[in-house]
Amino acid sequence: MKTVLFVPGYQEDLESRDYKSTISAIKERGYDVKFVPINWKRTTIDQWVDELEAVYNKCDPKQTIIAGFSFGAITAFVASAKRNPFELWLFSLSPYFEEDVSSPNMKKSWLNIIGHRRATAFSKLNFKELSTNINCKVLIFVGEIEMNKWPDMKERNNIAHKLLNNNKLTIVAAVGHDVANPKYIEAIKLTI
Repeated sequence: MKTVLFVPGYQEDLESRDYKSTISAIKERGYDVKFVPINWKRTTIDQWVDELEAVYNKCDPKQTIIAGFSFGAITAFVASAKRNPFELWLFSLSPYFEEDVSSPNMKKSWLNIIGHRRATAFSKLNFKELSTNINCKVLIFVGEIEMNKWPDMKERNNIAHKLLNNNKLTIVAAVGHDVANPKYIEAIKLTI
């Protein structure tokens, strides 16, 4: 049985949204799921990846799927670039890589919300370079509404689809930035 290590979105824990329904749906498809809690306070992507790796290092990569939502998807992506899992599942991959942070299209308010240290840490993550280290199957999910609402989100997920080998992009119709939305969960069940 494959194990899915699931990383939540920024500043979230198991109770922040209905992650239990998302996890249950993945379990229904025959996977063991471990929710990976992240300490978001006064930490950056470097610490988030360390926390995921502490759990991942206890697993057999050939039997492990790394999954993440939003900032958790960035965390999952970076950890997978260091040591490929069996598969990588990116749920609503956030646009906070070097290419995104330095783009004139990046909303300054988004950077202000996350803070200077986090923005600096993200600016060191070059998506194109990291993507060359991903050699496993990748499933990319993104909501149609979030893509329409935030062009940066649309661009980041389309670039991921273009650059990553052996990937499948699923655009979830009529859904925003919510991996626990019933339509999002149904798309996950149909795809995995």
